Amino acid sequence: MKNTMYSSPPKSLTQVENFLKLENCKFESSNKKDVYKFIRQTVWNIKYKNLSKTNKGLVLKYLSKLLGYSHIQIKRLVRKVVEGNLPDPKTTKNKKSFQKIYTNADIKLSAEFDNVANYPNGNALIASFVRMFVEYKDPRFERLSKISNGHIYNLRKTRIYQNITLKFKHTKSVSENLIGIREKPFPDNKPGYIRVDSVHGGEKDGEKGVFYINLVDEVTQGEIVVCVRGISERYLSEVWDEILVSFPFGIINFHSDNGGEFINKIVAKILQTLNIRQTKSRPRHSNDNGLVETKNGWIIRKHFGYMYVHEECAPIINSFLDKYFNRFLNFHRPCAFPKTVQLGNGKVKIVYNKEDYKTPYCKLKEIDPEGKYLRAGVTYDMLDKIEKEYSDFDYLKIMKEAQLKMLREIRQKTNEKMLTENLVS
Repeated sequence: MKNTMYSSPPKSLTQVENFLKLENCKFESSNKKDVYKFIRQTVWNIKYKNLSKTNKGLVLKYLSKLLGYSHIQIKRLVRKVVEGNLPDPKTTKNKKSFQKIYTNADIKLSAEFDNVANYPNGNALIASFVRMFVEYKDPRFERLSKISNGHIYNLRKTRIYQNITLKFKHTKSVSENLIGIREKPFPDNKPGYIRVDSVHGGEKDGEKGVFYINLVDEVTQGEIVVCVRGISERYLSEVWDEILVSFPFGIINFHSDNGGEFINKIVAKILQTLNIRQTKSRPRHSNDNGLVETKNGWIIRKHFGYMYVHEECAPIINSFLDKYFNRFLNFHRPCAFPKTVQLGNGKVKIVYNKEDYKTPYCKLKEIDPEGKYLRAGVTYDMLDKIEKEYSDFDYLKIMKEAQLKMLREIRQKTNEKMLTENLVS
């Protein structure tokens, strides 16, 4: 069917209803001024203001269908006609544009200067442009030497500038941070789903001491603790490779909170290399990392307390953790493994029985007797020798002696450090 062309507005509601029955129709003029005039005359002719709500809807539908405008646009324009303040459409025919002062070459030059100058503030950059033109007679900086502070930031927003610059980017929001997936891991009774958190060792006179990194397997509760000088990519990058191969089984999932010590490119690259999936806690779900938070109190705080230890003593503590403490946690310390009980009212109850206390190593052999989750080169025969070498009681005495030795070394190191600082001062 051929399109029906309309140029004159309807004079009654009956014409509007008849029009809505047509399939193909089109307004004759596409000029915005004619469209606004058509809307005005339609509203006046059929006395839109006095119509019922249903009939007003028919008029809006009519105008939207004929003019090709959305329902919201038509409703807004009609309302302005009724209120008597629908302006004539704006035109840009005689609009005067500002003359462009700074060329693309100026923008590129500014971006190159920013790259080598490490992005100074606007006033410092203007001073540099003035020096380049006045003192060093470089004609390329003639226009830039007269630029205002505000306009520098306008140039920095241009596509030309941002294609050249190395740094000038807006801070990404949390939702744009693609490192890690926000979800709670579900291990399905498989070892290798690691929960990780950091614990501050203590503070003295505003100076932070060592930090502990605590890693716990969700299913077996196998645990590895390491000590680092500080929470930064520099210190953590030194230990990640070693930590992730300290467990006897392969790691499938690495879960942490949203701290920058774990959600960064270095950790992400290491995990990607080892084919380990990375997840992070969800907002308003404080229990996502609850297991390792509990271990922070019952393991690290109980054995190391809140005592301040200077960061240079981290290697001393780390040696003790590697040789004695981690072995104690995995082979000689029984942990509680909860069971989930379904009650008659539909609620779920967590129950701890004395029969469910076992070491992480015993739990590993229980859920994986065939050793299919063990890392390459690791066997139960090797691990059994470590477990049976000492009884739990004998090993606790050995570890206690080693811990006292570690504390003496820390005290000696701290005294030497204080003596050196006093001599320097």
